[in-house]
Amino acid sequence: MKKIIADNQAYSLSVSTSKNRAYLKLIGFWRNTDAVPEYLNDWKKALEDLKPGFSILTDASEMKTHPQDVKLLHAEAQKLTLAAGLTKVAEIIQNDITEFQLDSLAQSTNFPKRSFKTAEEAETWLDSLD
Repeated sequence: MKKIIADNQAYSLSVSTSKNRAYLKLIGFWRNTDAVPEYLNDWKKALEDLKPGFSILTDASEMKTHPQDVKLLHAEAQKLTLAAGLTKVAEIIQNDITEFQLDSLAQSTNFPKRSFKTAEEAETWLDSLD
């Protein structure tokens, strides 16, 4: 069962304590960080329910590319999760431009992610690491 941390027009974030996994869905275009004022606080709440060694499944299939200040916000969130003991991230991506942006960001923060086309592939890969 997943515990919902946040569910709004820009993203949803939930955690499964039994899988020690966070689930993030990024939705649409975030014009600036004001569009998601609670994003980092929501991540901090999610991390309270996860133990070191956790994974993240990110669904970015509905995400549009983000401006620079929003990219910096994502980088901060990635640093928070890495400091809390993140091991692996599976991202669902349908758009090559979005994938390029997320790959570039992950490279700059040493974020351990892999891209997938479907949630099933992503979940299976994460489950195989346990």
